[in-house]
Amino acid sequence: MKKVNYFCGVLGLLFSAYIWISSAAFPVDKVMKIGPDFFPRLMAVGMIISSLALLINTHLHNSTAAAETISFRDPGIRRAIIIFIGALVYAFAMTYLGFIPSTIIFMMFMMYKLQLKSYGRMFIVSLLTALAVVGAFQGFLDIQLPMGFLENFF
Repeated sequence: MKKVNYFCGVLGLLFSAYIWISSAAFPVDKVMKIGPDFFPRLMAVGMIISSLALLINTHLHNSTAAAETISFRDPGIRRAIIIFIGALVYAFAMTYLGFIPSTIIFMMFMMYKLQLKSYGRMFIVSLLTALAVVGAFQGFLDIQLPMGFLENFF
């Protein structure tokens, strides 16, 4: 378990450094003090703190306990893998279908996986959430979301 913690801590530090360096190439915002590099760097600092905490905690505590094995027969593990695959499909589908249809489908899928079975309620909540996000991004923030085949309607 100790080797795994050291490996994950160092990997987290390296990934944080990559995020920090990559975000330096983002354009500087002349209007606001907080530019596009702020949130990636904020997340990188959080990852650095977490990775250092893992490394320090692993070094200070002399634990020889074995790591628990992951069984793919466990329903929770299967559900997590299915949801992860669903999120990847959602990210790719957004380019082709657009934000609204892919978000509605993904949210309904997530609610179904979370045991909500009222399909009418699932659709209404998904539709209203997608429209609210589009309204916020396009109306208030002036950020265009991918519309896919709905491009002509918005």
